Amino acid sequence: MPVRQDKYNRLFTSSLILSSPTIAVLFALVILHLIAWQAALISGLLILVGTGYILNSHYSHVERLKEYITALRQLKGRDTLPEPPSAVGSFLYPELNSTLSRMAQERQQYRRQLEDVTDGNEAILRSLPDPLIMLGSKRKIIRGNPAAETIFEDQLAGKELSTVLRNPSILNTIDELEKSQKDISRFVDFKIHGRVERYLQARIARMPEQTWDGTKVIISLHDLTSAKRVEQMREDFVANVSHELKTPLASLMGFIETLKGPAKDDPDAQQKFLKIMQDQSERMSRLVSDLLSLSKIELLEHTPPTSVTDLGEAITTIIEGLHTQIESKNITIRRDMDDVISVLGDLEALTQVFQNLLENAVKYGHQGTTVTIRCKSYGPGSQGMRRLGRPSVAISIIDQGDGIPREHIPRLTERFYRVDAARSRELGGTGLGLAIVKHIVNRHRGVLTIDSEVGRGSTFTVYLPQAAITEGQRKPININEVNF
Repeated sequence: MPVRQDKYNRLFTSSLILSSPTIAVLFALVILHLIAWQAALISGLLILVGTGYILNSHYSHVERLKEYITALRQLKGRDTLPEPPSAVGSFLYPELNSTLSRMAQERQQYRRQLEDVTDGNEAILRSLPDPLIMLGSKRKIIRGNPAAETIFEDQLAGKELSTVLRNPSILNTIDELEKSQKDISRFVDFKIHGRVERYLQARIARMPEQTWDGTKVIISLHDLTSAKRVEQMREDFVANVSHELKTPLASLMGFIETLKGPAKDDPDAQQKFLKIMQDQSERMSRLVSDLLSLSKIELLEHTPPTSVTDLGEAITTIIEGLHTQIESKNITIRRDMDDVISVLGDLEALTQVFQNLLENAVKYGHQGTTVTIRCKSYGPGSQGMRRLGRPSVAISIIDQGDGIPREHIPRLTERFYRVDAARSRELGGTGLGLAIVKHIVNRHRGVLTIDSEVGRGSTFTVYLPQAAITEGQRKPININEVNF
């Protein structure tokens, strides 16, 4: 009601103002006795009513135009334009409808073009393989593309850069560029520390002008990890091969000289030496194979796998493959895997991890003992959740062997580190198995823990991220014992 009353007040006031000059003339004519006051009164009322009628039609048209403009403002880029209001009854400016309609069509077309450009830019930004971070004032992150959020494992928008990238060289460079008035860029090489080290090069560029979303500085990151690892792999391979192959090569050369000389006509000595030479050759072959495998794993360590692996099936396959070794030592394999859950991981790589750990458990376990494989899932608030920061699965391999002294445990995953070098070589070990396990677990963003007690045995536990699966996909495996 107040709106309607306001409309009538405005209409009456406007009509009175517009009619006032004519009414004033009629009043003057009455004073000059040129017209009767009755005729003047009737003429004035007719003029006032006619003006009000014209203005009422105009105001109604303006109200319809106002509603039309409001509807236009609420449109999105792909919405259909509303119909313009009818110009019927508009005496003052009937062309206003068509003018507004053309303007709305041009605006809609321009908006759609802008949205197409924006969608294209968004698609390009999302598909960029290199991380990209856009900064506003005071190093505030406006946004980051999916590659950037993957590498920092976090949502970036709205955060201060130093909370996700604590590198003084980069932060100081950004501050200098913000104060500069020139459109320049700089390069900074840096390293991200963590379970897996990554080498990156940052290109920091200042925008000529602040963009509509507030972006002033753009940081593009180029991953140099692969190139650095290839270089390091080459250096390590040469150093390790030259060191580890020196002894077996010297032995082979010595036996060859002996076979050519003193043992030339001694069949028994020849058979003995040839057996030793075969063992040394096989050891060198295993060593080179493990070195190549380790180098390949390190090369891919910075790229976590995204596939899903069923650990129950993988471990069953490994046990079947170790049938001969298990049978020769009369080992019992006990599987405590009621809670087996699929994990995020590469099947081939995880098979290599548990192949190595189970083979070690059988190799170093005492004759006639039990090797236990235990699997347990950890949800929110549990130990495994705290270790990885997300739901996890812990797979433990428990043997009953001699155990490992405490002082040796921190160094077990180092290359070529052996608690008992002579026994390790005698059992065919290269000293690289646990190093391979560590790097594969790191690539899976997992954790390897080792616990051991001398005289009782050792426990190797691997924590891996759980894969998101439904209840129907779970495959419980009851506790059972497998004897060979």
